[in-house]
Amino acid sequence: EHHEVIGFDKNQGVVEALNDGKSHIEGVESSDLSKWIAAGRYRATTDPRDISGSNVVVIAVPTPLTKNRKPDLSFVEAACRTIGENLNSPALIINESTSFPGTVRNLIKPEIEKYSGGKIAHMYAVSPERVDPGRTDWNQKNTPRLYAGLTPDASKAVRDFYASFCDTLIEVSSPEVAESAKLFEN
Repeated sequence: EHHEVIGFDKNQGVVEALNDGKSHIEGVESSDLSKWIAAGRYRATTDPRDISGSNVVVIAVPTPLTKNRKPDLSFVEAACRTIGENLNSPALIINESTSFPGTVRNLIKPEIEKYSGGKIAHMYAVSPERVDPGRTDWNQKNTPRLYAGLTPDASKAVRDFYASFCDTLIEVSSPEVAESAKLFEN
């Protein structure tokens, strides 16, 4: 299955480098990025309106710790606002960012609904990013991926999405379990 991917970022320099085929992501080769751009399957943008008709939105933003050692969710909150204000049809919203248990249920879903006026029934799920820095034998495709949706339909949708490019998917009992596993792994 082929996906058309739009990478949204507020940083113009990052977007320009990506559109020039220069990857800054470990495990994503610049040659692959250039190939996907040439095939019309990838582009980066700073215009949030470009996500309006997306079927799947993946939140993958930094969640640094504050000076009090609490997760700073301001990037997650900004992503929710961008999604809520610009996504104009039902979609699967997946959080890959590191966050505490309950983030999808108690923060992401209510925030997106607040900014969209609650008019659109999105599905929500968690599938934490899993990387082993410096290892070349483990990558996005062969690293087992945990996932869970807020509803059975969301769980099925997130599984179908990741199955198109990941070998091993492990459904856990709730989004909170997936969020906890990421914290333990970090």
